[in-house]
Amino acid sequence: MMTGMSTSIDIAFIGGGNMATAIIGGLLRQGTAPASILVIDPVPEQRQRLTDTLGVQTAAGPDDALRTARTVVWAVKPQQFKDAAQSYAPLTAQALHYSVMAGLRTDDIARLLGTPRIVRAMPNTPALVGQGMTGLFARAEVTADERAAIEDMVRSTGAHLRVAQEAGLD
Repeated sequence: MMTGMSTSIDIAFIGGGNMATAIIGGLLRQGTAPASILVIDPVPEQRQRLTDTLGVQTAAGPDDALRTARTVVWAVKPQQFKDAAQSYAPLTAQALHYSVMAGLRTDDIARLLGTPRIVRAMPNTPALVGQGMTGLFARAEVTADERAAIEDMVRSTGAHLRVAQEAGLD
């Protein structure tokens, strides 16, 4: 199901659209190995584009490699999240979850994933070219090291601002 040979995944993306592509590009510029990134996207052309242009691993759907991911980036359309969460939550319980989905509150994400370890972002379109401003909210269960790792990831798409209250993202 997966392209590539590695089975140890550091970062997994659920959804491989523009925002995921921007974040992956930034991670690669920071020195993350393409083989340590898995992107799950149901669209064959999208998977092929990601493999050809970025060299990352891809899969069409749930994959056991997700069990090794330290971070899972949720980059699906908000209306697709509930179904996606049902498919992927059993494989991603160990991971820190990072949401770039608009309008979905961390309480709802936590309930659907069964974990409170969530950082929610509100990126903007200039992030696609590394000039974005991303608001970040981390739930209390996210450690300082995990917050720092997400901030490092976000730094590659532009500036970021940490907000103390989730409502600050709006």
